[in-house]
Amino acid sequence: MTRKLKLLFKYFNYRMKSKTKYGIHSPFVYDFITKVIEDKNYYISYQKVEELRRRLLKNKNIVEIEDFGVSGGKAGYKTHRARVKDLTGRSSIPAKEGELLHRIVKYFRPEIMLELGTSLGISSMYQATGSPDSFFIGVEGSATRAAIAEQNLSKVADRQNYSIVIGNFNNILQTILQKLDFVDYVFLDGNHAYKPTISYFEQLLPYLRENSIMIIHDIHWSDEMNRAWNQIKKNERISVSIDLFSMGIIFFRDGIPKQDFIIRF
Repeated sequence: MTRKLKLLFKYFNYRMKSKTKYGIHSPFVYDFITKVIEDKNYYISYQKVEELRRRLLKNKNIVEIEDFGVSGGKAGYKTHRARVKDLTGRSSIPAKEGELLHRIVKYFRPEIMLELGTSLGISSMYQATGSPDSFFIGVEGSATRAAIAEQNLSKVADRQNYSIVIGNFNNILQTILQKLDFVDYVFLDGNHAYKPTISYFEQLLPYLRENSIMIIHDIHWSDEMNRAWNQIKKNERISVSIDLFSMGIIFFRDGIPKQDFIIRF
C-alpha cells in the first residue's frame, strides 16, 4: 500500500471514530470545541497572512534549502534548490489549520510560544498575531527559510515580540529551553520521525507548566508519527489529548480526569 493510500485509509478510520460536540461530556473539551474549533469569526489577521501567502505563491525566485528532517520517508541532512512558490505550496500549513492555531492562541493567551519547524513563516504569522503581546520563538533548520519567515513576520508582528532561531532542533533545542523558565505553548512541526519527536517532547516536558498546551502536527503522516503520538498522549502529566487528524493537541490541566478524544475537524 502506498503512503497516500495508507493516509486515506487512516483518514477514513478517523472520520468513523471522530465525535462532534454533541458526543462530548467533558465541559473543558466542549468549551474548546464551541469557543475555539467552531469559532466562525473572521479575524483581520487571516486576511493579512493569506495576502502574504499569495505573494509567496507568485515568487519564482530559486533558493537553496537545507533540510534536517524526514523527506520522502528518509531522514538526514540534504540540500536542494527550489522556487519559493513551490516551497510555499509544499510546506506551508493550510489556511484552515493556521486559522485554528490563531484561535487557540487568541483564546488561551500563552505568555511564551515556541514553534519547532517555522518554514516560511505562514504558521508563525497565524500564531504570533493570535496573541500580539506574547513572545513567539520560531525555530527553523534552514537559514533560507528562516530569512523568509523573518521578513513575513516583520510585516504582521512587533519585532520586540518574536525571535527566529536558526539551527538543527537536535542541537539547539536544549540551549533555547535553558534560557527560558517555562513554555506555555508549543507547536511541533518538524522532523516527522518517531525518535526525534519523542526526544523533543521529553526535552520540553520539564518546561511545560500547568495550563500549557502542545500541538503536534501531522500525527498521522506516517506510522512513526502515529507511534510517537500514541506514546506521548499516555504521559501521566497530560490531562486531555485531542486528535484532529491533521494535528494532535495535548493539554496540561489539574483537576480534569485523563481522557483522549477524537474530534471532527
